[in-house]
Amino acid sequence: MGRRQLWDRDEVLASAMRLFRHRGYAGASLRDIEEATGVHPGSLYRTFRSKDGLFHAALAAYNERVVRDRVRIHLLEAADPLAGIRSFFTSAIETGTEPDPGCLLTNTAVESFTLPQAAAGVHHGLAVIESGFADVLTRARHRGDTPPDLDVRATAAHLLALYQGLLVLVRAGLPRTTLHSVTDGAMASIGSLRTSRKQDDHE
Repeated sequence: MGRRQLWDRDEVLASAMRLFRHRGYAGASLRDIEEATGVHPGSLYRTFRSKDGLFHAALAAYNERVVRDRVRIHLLEAADPLAGIRSFFTSAIETGTEPDPGCLLTNTAVESFTLPQAAAGVHHGLAVIESGFADVLTRARHRGDTPPDLDVRATAAHLLALYQGLLVLVRAGLPRTTLHSVTDGAMASIGSLRTSRKQDDHE
């Protein structure tokens, strides 16, 4: 008869997500993992097989709980598509007074040259964001908020690149004026006349 698991998987993955966001895969030791989760490594390994297994499970959970949820709130459910795109960008900037540990997906993408086994999880998360951009751009085009000949797929890929770059700049601690200029550039790249934050704020 196997041992009964006495810890909650979702709570452990949430703790692992926070740890890997701050330390990265390479920087998180087994002792760090034990302290962060409150679970002995032996018990974790019986479930996740290895540190790799725990990391992959944490990244998959992050994609579902954080990435997909943000895409849904800001892009898929946005009543105003262009306002949704802007809020998706600015929500990454307004992170509060504490140093931002960055997005686990983006951090992993940057670290992935040493983590080729993480490529599938990274590609999945990026695809979720790009698909969200494509959806909201399609709706914006149908509303007449963008040029009728807007290339949705190419623009979605462009916004994805700008957004990932923005997250790296946020992690690097660049001034918010610089970060907001990236957002303004993203809105301008859509071909919309609504590129000013002030204009959006008053609508």
